[in-house]
Amino acid sequence: MATKFKRGQSWFLNWTVDGQRKKRGLGKITEAEAEAERLALEVQLTAPPAAGGPDFISWAEEYADWHSHEYPDSYYRIEQILRCHLIPAFGEQAIGSLQPRQIEGYKHNRIAAGAAPGTVSKEIRTLQAMINRAVEWDVIPKNTIKRVSPPRDLRSRPPRWYSHHELEAIYRASAYGPAWQLLANTGLRRQEALNLQWADIGENGIRVVSNDENRTKSGKWRLIPLSDSAKRSLEALDGGEMVLPPIAPYSLSRAFTRDLKRSDLDGSLHCLRHTYCSHLVMAGVPLRTVQVLAGHASFVTTERYAHLAPDHLRAAAISI
Repeated sequence: MATKFKRGQSWFLNWTVDGQRKKRGLGKITEAEAEAERLALEVQLTAPPAAGGPDFISWAEEYADWHSHEYPDSYYRIEQILRCHLIPAFGEQAIGSLQPRQIEGYKHNRIAAGAAPGTVSKEIRTLQAMINRAVEWDVIPKNTIKRVSPPRDLRSRPPRWYSHHELEAIYRASAYGPAWQLLANTGLRRQEALNLQWADIGENGIRVVSNDENRTKSGKWRLIPLSDSAKRSLEALDGGEMVLPPIAPYSLSRAFTRDLKRSDLDGSLHCLRHTYCSHLVMAGVPLRTVQVLAGHASFVTTERYAHLAPDHLRAAAISI
């Protein structure tokens, strides 16, 4: 609410925006004129946000900046989705003018171009999160595409993981072998590994901490015990303050992809995390323990590895 007051022969307006007090001088005018100015400001302050809102590029930049502080572990993936797919598709269009048919067309075109349904699902979820954030911050009055759903992915297959023989080939492929060995034996996410400091490693294992600068995906810390193989990888990596040499996240992933090609294998850097979880389950470690060690926020994620548990299917076979 805006209020007016007079000081000497001049009138002034007071109001509050986002908790900050504002003041504007009106000069030597009549009280009626001051009241008219106050009412005009009141209308401006209480008016709903413009339906169109900012253009997509501008809002994407603001959303990416906010996301980088709130969820730094997934920032690079979100930034890639925005830069490579969403911004080229929606460009200078106002975010409040997006239409459901338009987004459905985007989904179908991406899949027709060869993108996996799971990939397009991440893009649609990112788009919905962007627009929902704009509504929550009163940038636009409503989410015009809230009823658009990600594409259904009817494919189902177990996560790709590497055998001991395959891991040995990957370790020998380049100078990054000790880094790959560390990730396969600890299940560290890419950003967690890049943030890892020697101060985080003790006799009991690796402390994966979550703080304002470097947050884990679940927002919780965890302790990962060190196997003999993990200890050997750390001995080979012994260096400066950080455990891994300084390298950009994308560059680390590309280095692993090159080593896979040299080893005539498929997959991605994240498959080393799948490998860690898979070998734990095959060794008989309870799924709940695997969830804690891997830092899965949801048990549903851990259940993807249940088929690897010893006698998992055999226990389900009954005679009737």
